[in-house]
Amino acid sequence: MIELKGVYRRYKKGSYFKKEYVEVLRDVSIEINDGIHTGIIGESGAGKSTLCRIMSLLELPDKGNVFVDGDKIDRKNIKRKRGVVGMVFQDPITSLDPKMKIINTLKEASSNENKIKDICAEVNLDVSLLDKYPHQLSGGQQQRVAIARALLSDAKYIVFDEFSSALDVSTQARIVNLLCELNKDRKYSFVFVSHDVKLVGFLSDKIYVIYRGEVVEKVDDLSHVTHPYSEFLLNGRFTDDGIVKFDTCRNGCSFYHLCPYRRNKCCDQKPELLEIDKGHKVRCFLYD
Repeated sequence: MIELKGVYRRYKKGSYFKKEYVEVLRDVSIEINDGIHTGIIGESGAGKSTLCRIMSLLELPDKGNVFVDGDKIDRKNIKRKRGVVGMVFQDPITSLDPKMKIINTLKEASSNENKIKDICAEVNLDVSLLDKYPHQLSGGQQQRVAIARALLSDAKYIVFDEFSSALDVSTQARIVNLLCELNKDRKYSFVFVSHDVKLVGFLSDKIYVIYRGEVVEKVDDLSHVTHPYSEFLLNGRFTDDGIVKFDTCRNGCSFYHLCPYRRNKCCDQKPELLEIDKGHKVRCFLYD
């Protein structure tokens, strides 16, 4: 299991002399269980990419804890634990070294050539492509290389950060079918992070909805969402600017300014993430 408990993350902005910070994640708690497909949805600016970096052990939170298979992650063991988590990035071409042939890229994850060939077969990547450079491959082939590299690292957990956004519709469908077939025995724990609500809903066993750095809902099926923001996303709508900022009702609900059901106390108090049904949690006073 990967577990995030009460995670906060902020970044410095502005000049050296004027120290200002932007909070990107606030009190985020998430569980990634063995063999489970977990979805994380939210629009641009919600904090998804920062969440990906923390889940992938590329950085530590400012506050809160991260556990991998029961071990608390800190500065002493984070590098050693990174191999447990694989990452497939949004645009595969930016994550592949343009000066390295595909075979050498994959050898960075594993020097075993037989294993490389086996994994390439699993992801339907023709071995004739191994002697080529990234720019000589199509977008779908590049993404297969990225997936193969993650599998070769012996990762138990693989995080897909907007993995389909750079692909055309037909290629996206082929990659989705590949992932379903690849993990039909649930050998891996897949985490799908995206703003594509329908895609994540199709692929995931449980889903976290994140808005302005907070988890506002956790649900097993998107047809059962109850938070106003989740309904917002399902209807194909997005908020006013998608920029993370917490100046409006800072002590209250982050969705207050757009919620059609808001009350006065929503601006003054922060709702807790409460369980309203088995496996279903929501951060909203409507269900308090």
